[in-house]
Amino acid sequence: MHHPIPPSAGRPRRVRPLRLAAAALAASLALAACGGGGSAGAGGSTGSDARKQTLIIAENEPPATFDPVQADNSTVDEVVIPAYDTLLRYEGSELKPSVATEWTFSEDGKSLDVTLRDDVTFHDGTKLTAADVKYTLDRVARLGIGVASLVSAYDSTEVVDDTHATIRLKRPYAPFASALTRVYLLNSKLVTANAGDDDGQKWLASNDAGSGPYKLTGYTSNQEARFTRHDGYWGGFTNQAKDVVFRYLPQAATQKTALTSGDVDIAMDIAPTDWASMESSGYTVDKADTNVQLYVFAKMKDSPLSNPKLREAISYAYDYDQHISAILKGAGKKAVGPLPGGMSCFDETTPQPGRDVAKAKQLLAEAGLSNVTLTMSYLKATAEMEQAATLLQSNLSEIGVKLNLEAITYPQYVDRLKTNETTPDLGMIYGFPAYPDPDAVLYVQFHSSFINNGQNSGGYDNPEVDKLVEQGQQATDEAERCAAYAKAQHLIAGDHYALNLANSQYVTVLRQGLTGYTYQPAHHQTVDVYKVQVG
Repeated sequence: MHHPIPPSAGRPRRVRPLRLAAAALAASLALAACGGGGSAGAGGSTGSDARKQTLIIAENEPPATFDPVQADNSTVDEVVIPAYDTLLRYEGSELKPSVATEWTFSEDGKSLDVTLRDDVTFHDGTKLTAADVKYTLDRVARLGIGVASLVSAYDSTEVVDDTHATIRLKRPYAPFASALTRVYLLNSKLVTANAGDDDGQKWLASNDAGSGPYKLTGYTSNQEARFTRHDGYWGGFTNQAKDVVFRYLPQAATQKTALTSGDVDIAMDIAPTDWASMESSGYTVDKADTNVQLYVFAKMKDSPLSNPKLREAISYAYDYDQHISAILKGAGKKAVGPLPGGMSCFDETTPQPGRDVAKAKQLLAEAGLSNVTLTMSYLKATAEMEQAATLLQSNLSEIGVKLNLEAITYPQYVDRLKTNETTPDLGMIYGFPAYPDPDAVLYVQFHSSFINNGQNSGGYDNPEVDKLVEQGQQATDEAERCAAYAKAQHLIAGDHYALNLANSQYVTVLRQGLTGYTYQPAHHQTVDVYKVQVG
């Protein structure tokens, strides 16, 4: 989720902001629990043909909406992926065609010509055309929430004909094509007919207006979301499931029991202590490198952490090795600077402190600091965070800094960041890049425009960093982009604003007989159910 983020497995839970109330979803999701999705209710009946053709996935957190505009949050992204198409998609870290068969930027980088498939139909049988592309992008821009932050350069769309459109930008923006992988295409006629007074947000919170391989058939609040196959899907079907269920089981032990009893097929929150035994019992334990990094961000104004020596001392106090070995059980690697190591333009020469208690104490002495007390917020029910928070508290006590811990929910965390007065001294949070481009990290988390209005968690304001990430956005030459991003990484590291704790792997446990599952770094903490073969 951005939101939000891992229970017991050191696996990040989501952490992207959601602005629609979950209550609205629960109240309005009155979909029929029949038609394919209902067959999954008896998940334990593994002998039935219906069960064999139903893919059931254990998840730890339900979505707050099914509206694709909020798909910057992984809990929403996961339930949107089956039901909707995008113009482009990522295969690993490579951008590929989807509904758009071709896309070309103009020489000035301010417009993008796209050619669409002519065989895509929405779930109600309506044909998808360029008018739906225009409607979807215009709606995102009007609402200004969720994925809007990823396509802020968008200006307008000119519909040339049913299969051709020109997307115009306010400024050259190299990552725009990447950002389109999170813009899910809507049935414009259907949403317009149900727009109400909020541009269809209430209706889409509980209804499906997509063209993807599966259609939403039901949701039981905090329990499960159900989908059934869209037989008119342009991609066709081979051995994919007829029905798909996301079952919400917040506890790792419950997920393990459900998996071993045959009630679910895929679980993403199995405790690290159970990985080896499950693998030896025939389950697949898939460990994948990610672009997700765990940070602690310092409050830069009106806080003891305004002192750079204190921030630097904290960076040398933490035991990064213990984080990898004891907390992640080896399923991850140490971070080097603010950008995850798997990203393009990652600069391995970026300075990264290691544990050095003597140096930390020396820095405090040089600054004349003593009896420092700080408060750190982190997310409840996220095992990696809980353990990392306790470890940091212990490490800081060794250098004479008292750290008070506050476990809060993600919505509470987002609320705190809205003003500097309520921003915590330290905030522990995951970075969930929406696509594998450095812009999704260095711009979204470190540009000053997102102070009190996004994911700039500590109020970081460095005009030179702002200028460099903007250069990276506008440059069309990859070497030029990477040069700008490398300078930004060094500047951010030199400011000791972010404590870069670890770059964790993503661990998924699957039953025997499933094939085709692949972790997608562009859609962290989700399952692309269309790729999974049930056998």
